[in-house]
Amino acid sequence: MFKHLAFLFLMTSCALFRQAPSLTEMDHEKLLNAVRLTGEGKGRLSFGKNQYVFSVDSVLKDNHDWVLAVAIPLHGEEVMVLSDLKQKSVPSEGSESFEKRINSEIKRLRLNKILPGNQFMEELRSLVRFILSPHWGGIRNCQSDQTEFVCTFEGDVFRLEVTPKEFTISRSLDRGSRLQLVSRNLTESIFQRSEIRLFLKDSDIEQKTSPFSLELFW
Repeated sequence: MFKHLAFLFLMTSCALFRQAPSLTEMDHEKLLNAVRLTGEGKGRLSFGKNQYVFSVDSVLKDNHDWVLAVAIPLHGEEVMVLSDLKQKSVPSEGSESFEKRINSEIKRLRLNKILPGNQFMEELRSLVRFILSPHWGGIRNCQSDQTEFVCTFEGDVFRLEVTPKEFTISRSLDRGSRLQLVSRNLTESIFQRSEIRLFLKDSDIEQKTSPFSLELFW
């Protein structure tokens, strides 16, 4: 009996500690659909040396608004709303509190000379709606380009890069800058991590130096 128990324990242990499959073995559409942008978790916003850590609650509403609510200690609750993602563009309705924090930090670091705050929010909206598009039947068209996939969605272009541990979605912006979303732990049982980063030039990408980073842990 003890031999049988020991055998069962060994088999269970092996199942629990089995190495997660490499992301390079997965279909790119499955990877895209595995990226989480809704739910409850933790987050961290970094602008240079300024960091804010918070709880986060995010939802895609029936009207296709993507709402990100954060609770920052000593600051209270702040909100970001990307309105009606089903539409490629919508009229500006003013900034919510979390958006105002991002815009003020962009001005503080003088990033607005390269990428104005309103343009940054538009590019962020484009990235989020590309990822969430299957929720309203949007069709992403992706073609293989050597080691990458090039995807288009309603005129916007994105590049997908896959390594064994990371899945990266990139969008090229003006003046050589780039907006990226990097997801990790997509196939593992522990928390998933997605990080949205802004790079101002190619050398920043190589050195992983980003003046803006929004990390979400689900």
